[in-house]
Amino acid sequence: MGDEQQAAKRQMMELMQAGRSWQEAARITGVQTSRSTAYRWWQAYRTRGEISLHDGRHGHTSKVREPVLHWLESRCSQAPQTPSSVIQKNLQERFGLVVSITHLNRLRALRGLARQAVRGEKNLRPKLLI
Repeated sequence: MGDEQQAAKRQMMELMQAGRSWQEAARITGVQTSRSTAYRWWQAYRTRGEISLHDGRHGHTSKVREPVLHWLESRCSQAPQTPSSVIQKNLQERFGLVVSITHLNRLRALRGLARQAVRGEKNLRPKLLI
């Protein structure tokens, strides 16, 4: 979330805290949102304060910058069979970055780094008998 958007969201939360309706606060600040999202933001703002205004989406594209992409390409080229769940943990440990597995898989596929299944891997999983 950009600085302008974050400032608008902060102002919207302050207006709601001052008793304005979510619609009025959104109109004044220019924030486009739904009622449920506005109240979810407000609840988080009331309980967690300023930190709740930061965008914490795990798959947010802007989080994955060049150094991370270079590391990802190097890591996946050396060991393409590495599961995205392991890479996810490595990213968090190395860069302090939380990226969803879905987004990691998307990044890997776009760069031709998709995980290569080990031959016969599906047969190693236990089958559920119902």
